[in-house]
Amino acid sequence: MRERSDIREEGIDALETLSNEHRLAILRTLAEADRPLSFSELRKAVGIDDPGQFNYHLTKLCERFVRDEDGGYSLGHRGERVVLAAGDIDAKAATTAQTGDCCPVCGEDDCDRLIHLHLTSQ
Repeated sequence: MRERSDIREEGIDALETLSNEHRLAILRTLAEADRPLSFSELRKAVGIDDPGQFNYHLTKLCERFVRDEDGGYSLGHRGERVVLAAGDIDAKAATTAQTGDCCPVCGEDDCDRLIHLHLTSQ
């Protein structure tokens, strides 16, 4: 079982990842895309000229929020939830069920919850 401090650190790391305007722009761009985008397409759409700087930000997002697929990059379940929570896309536009990416919390393929609440006896 994970320690509470480990869970807290994971949450802090995730929020730090999202605390950059370039990374949020990447998530929004992927949310609007109708297919996976290549590195070049995504970089151009986000408007970051320096490939090294863009790669740094994209790599941070790939740890939790973005999927690196054969055809390019797409929004992962967690990334989709971030964009939904920010109000940038309509929940009906969410693609989780279409991509087969199940919710990492409840395991449902068609989960539309933005927040999960877990009650424990601890």
